[in-house]
Amino acid sequence: MRVAILANRANSFYRPLAEGLERMFKQIGVEAILLYDGLESLPRKPLGGGGQGANWKGRLFPIAQGSVAWLKYQRLLRCLRTVDIAVIVGHMPGAYYDLFFDDRQLRHDLPRLPIILYDLIYLGSRADWVTWIHDCVASRRVPKGKHWGANRYDHHLCITEVSEFSVLPGAEGYSRIGLNLIDPSLAIEPRELCALIDFERPDHLPERAIQIQACLEAGIPFKVLHGSYSMAEIRKIYRSCSLYFIAHTESFGLPICEVQACGGVILTPYANWCHAHFFETPEPGQGGRLPENFIVYNNDQQQLVSELERLKRDYNAEVALANYKRDQPHFSRGNPEELARVVAMIEAGTINSASHHRHPTLQQLAEAVAAQPWSCALQSHGQG
Repeated sequence: MRVAILANRANSFYRPLAEGLERMFKQIGVEAILLYDGLESLPRKPLGGGGQGANWKGRLFPIAQGSVAWLKYQRLLRCLRTVDIAVIVGHMPGAYYDLFFDDRQLRHDLPRLPIILYDLIYLGSRADWVTWIHDCVASRRVPKGKHWGANRYDHHLCITEVSEFSVLPGAEGYSRIGLNLIDPSLAIEPRELCALIDFERPDHLPERAIQIQACLEAGIPFKVLHGSYSMAEIRKIYRSCSLYFIAHTESFGLPICEVQACGGVILTPYANWCHAHFFETPEPGQGGRLPENFIVYNNDQQQLVSELERLKRDYNAEVALANYKRDQPHFSRGNPEELARVVAMIEAGTINSASHHRHPTLQQLAEAVAAQPWSCALQSHGQG
């Protein structure tokens, strides 16, 4: 068995996910080829522009651009013809946009290759995004187009399907393989107690003000993230800080795991800002249960000050790391056993290059959302 992992080197989640997946495949005896230029080499549908009204430069540029893209795709094809599985590291919602890649072209050129998505979360458990993608909601920056549902991929690998919503009926074609963060750049280092405040979100400045004021009142030094960082730079910051303040609702929140892998604890004004880290999907209208490393202070400044005073006395990086490995082992070492089960299904032909036909379309997912008793609440979901 040989697998290609398509990713990139962007300063985001793509590289950590891809490298962790490569480690998990090797752990179960599967040869993995990590293609850092894989995502940019996927075939794209031609865009408009450069028509009769353009000058010669305007006509030449898209031709040259198309030639470069064609050469990249040909190199990718040569590699993919030597493997048994192609895993695309992507993220919902973009992984389901029509413009992400040309499905017809890719499947025509690789008719027997299973195409699998590895994502932080799973579309089938995000009823809100199913609706927004289906309706091309402009406020969510969903582009116009005929987008895809679970039927784009032959199987779905995710870190977790836990969400504020249950998995939709008929959308069970996924495997929770977790996340492997066993990397030397994520480790405990000696440091003074210090807080890290996430990037500013204009919609949540009042919450941010409480975080900063509480740190000042408790006498805890803090750093504030701004600008951009390489993976090495941001992980160096994580190793230097003990407390991490969430700035907004996270779809998953990879930094939440990376900080804990360095012995840090997480502070959030609201539990549902970290809903993907609940132990299980809560019943509608009920709160979820978070692991021990999460401190929920209900956006109350005095409650937060009290928590910070307690942490000044009791914080221990080794204990925080042990809590993380105990409570969320699938976010630390991953779930190689589940990944091995997926590989066995591919070897047996249960998952194959035609499996995507069995998965629900975006229209079918949207209809499943509309049939839920709580669907009317989606319009206001995520506000405030």
